[in-house]
Amino acid sequence: MKRSTLPYGLRRNRKAQIQMSETIAVLFIFFVLIFFGIIFYYKYQQVSFQEKQEELLGTRAIETTLKTLFLPELICSKGEAESEDNCVDMLKLRSLNETIKQYLDDYYFEIFSYARIYVQEVYPGNSTFILYDKQKPDATREEPTFFVVTLRDEIAGKGQELHKFGYLAVVVYS
Repeated sequence: MKRSTLPYGLRRNRKAQIQMSETIAVLFIFFVLIFFGIIFYYKYQQVSFQEKQEELLGTRAIETTLKTLFLPELICSKGEAESEDNCVDMLKLRSLNETIKQYLDDYYFEIFSYARIYVQEVYPGNSTFILYDKQKPDATREEPTFFVVTLRDEIAGKGQELHKFGYLAVVVYS
């Protein structure tokens, strides 16, 4: 067995340097792993946040559609009788546009926020009635929802009710 020619103090010093290098290498690997973990967590949170934003936008679109469907200014009714489901009174619809313009910022903005709401007649005609249109200036996304409705028109029926078909479209902005 060959003995080292280095004095005992230098051999011990070299062993300490090797242990110190090993410790530094382990710490370096540990911090690299922590760094990758932080990057992974940040990306995960970013994707999770975007998914939550999309979910909230969809929820707001559905809520705005329901608020519009049950708006007393639109719903079909006869006196004190119960209102008809999924029905829009065309007489009310025609006059609602002026009311909404008059109270846009005071009342209707609190209900609908940034949205575009219109009724599209599909059968027998093909006309569009814009109820509310307040677009967000810096909108990045929009979520449309559509709901099939009956359009009851007492004027066009000349004394009788005339029922048409259409859909209510609500586009909310984010």
